[in-house]
Amino acid sequence: MTSSVTNTGNLQGGKQSKDKKKDLAALVDEGFAEITNSMATLTGKVNDTENHLEELESTWDFKELRREVQGAINFVVVNVNQEVQALRASKAA
Repeated sequence: MTSSVTNTGNLQGGKQSKDKKKDLAALVDEGFAEITNSMATLTGKVNDTENHLEELESTWDFKELRREVQGAINFVVVNVNQEVQALRASKAA
């Protein structure tokens, strides 16, 4: 009788461990999906910026081109920093 209670306890403990692993896997998947979505958004914005830069190059407006490039760089840096901060915050939680 004692062994059957112990076995039942082990089965419940094993189930709880599996549930925790599933929860962790779900959190990892959710974080990965968020990163993938953010990267797709950034990629789209970079592509749009590249197209706009090609237009500026064709008009030979180098001052405007320089402002656009600097703006694009600043935009990407800010977004990457935000993503890093969000990841750090989620890891700390």
